[in-house]
Amino acid sequence: MTASDVVVVGGGPAGAICAFALARRGLAVTVVERARFPRTKVCGEYLNAGALRLLDDVGLGAGVRERSAPLAGIRLVPPGLDPLELDFSSPARSLARADLDAYLLDRARAAGAHVVQARAEDLAFARGRVAGIVARDPQGDVHTLGARFVVGADGSGSVVARKLGLVRSTRGPRRFALGGHYRGFGDLGGRVEMYVGGGAYFALNPLGPDLANVMVVVREAQLTAWSAAVDEGMRGKAAELARGVRDVEAAARVGPRVSIGPLAFDVAAAAAPGVLLAGDASGFLNPFTGQGVFMALRAGLDAAATLAAALADPAREARYCAAYAARRARLLAGRRRLGRAVDLMLDVPFVAGRVSARLRRGPALGRALLDAIGGLAPPEPALTPFALGRLLL
Repeated sequence: MTASDVVVVGGGPAGAICAFALARRGLAVTVVERARFPRTKVCGEYLNAGALRLLDDVGLGAGVRERSAPLAGIRLVPPGLDPLELDFSSPARSLARADLDAYLLDRARAAGAHVVQARAEDLAFARGRVAGIVARDPQGDVHTLGARFVVGADGSGSVVARKLGLVRSTRGPRRFALGGHYRGFGDLGGRVEMYVGGGAYFALNPLGPDLANVMVVVREAQLTAWSAAVDEGMRGKAAELARGVRDVEAAARVGPRVSIGPLAFDVAAAAAPGVLLAGDASGFLNPFTGQGVFMALRAGLDAAATLAAALADPAREARYCAAYAARRARLLAGRRRLGRAVDLMLDVPFVAGRVSARLRRGPALGRALLDAIGGLAPPEPALTPFALGRLLL
C-alpha cells in the first residue's frame, strides 16, 4: 500500500488548490485524477472577485490574471424588460476551465504534490476509518493508495461521497445545462449576459475576442421533449430567451457540445472519519449566480487548513473535521438561499420589473448584491427583510 498524508480525489479547482496548500506545508499529497489534462470542461469559466481574492492570498492570482480576460459586470435581460447593466465593484475574470484547471494542478505539482492519472473506484478502510482509496490506472491495473486522510473533490456525483453513503436526495425540478464554446456573438463588452424566463436561462460569458462560453439551462421535461434534436432545441431556446438582443443563428460552436446535469447534488455531511469532501462533492450550487469556482477554491483551502491542523494534533481530529463540516453546511445554506432569491427576482415578471426599476435608480443596490454573490461579502445581509424590501419597494 503506497502511503501519503493525504490522497485528493479529483484534480479540479477544489482538489488542486487543496493539494497545493497541503504540499506547501510540507505534507505528502497524492492527487488522483481520471482525466488527462488539459481537459475539456466548459462549466464554471467565470472567476468572481471572491475567487480572485482567494487566489491572491496564496500567490496564484497573478498567474490566473495573465491567462484570463477581464469582466466589468453583468448584463441582465429578464422577461419583458430592457437589458439592465450592473457593474462589479471589483473586477472579475473569465478563463477557460482547460486553462484554469491545468494551471492550478501544475502549481500543486510544483509545490510537491504527486499527481497520478487513475479512476477512484472504492475506499480502503482500516481500524474503522477510511485509510485510502482503490484506483484503476489507464492500463486497467488496480492500486491501493493509502493515506491518513482522503479528500473527495471529485465533483457532483462524488464516488467518495457515494461509497460512504453520504449522498442525499434533493428537492425541486431537475435542471440540465447544455452548451460549449461559440464564435459569432460579437463583442460582449466585457460583460456576462444572462437571459432569463420560464424557469430557463441562456448565459454568455466572453472568453476573448469573439469567443464565448454559452450555456442554456432548462428543466428536465424540456430536455426530454427535445429528444434526439438536442442541438436544435438548445438553439431554439437560446433564441427565444435572447428576444432579438443577440443573433443566435449567426453563432457557431467551436468544439463539442457539453451536457451537465442534473444540476443538483447534496450530502448529509462534508466529513466522515478519515475523509473531507470539498467543492461540488460537498454540495452543488445552481450555476446561475456563478459562485462555483469561488466555492470550490474556498472549500479546498479550508480542507487543507483543517487537515494540516488534524495531522499536527491527532487528538483533536474529530473536532477539527466536525467544524469543517459545519462551516461547509452554513456556507452552502446561505449561498443557496441567495441563489433562490436571485432566481425569484429575475424569473417572476412582476418581481423582476420591480427589482429592475430599483436597480436602475440605485446602482449601489446592484453593486451590494453583486458583492454578496461574488464572495466579497457574506450572503446573509443581502437576504434581510430590509435589504429585500429596498429591492422590491
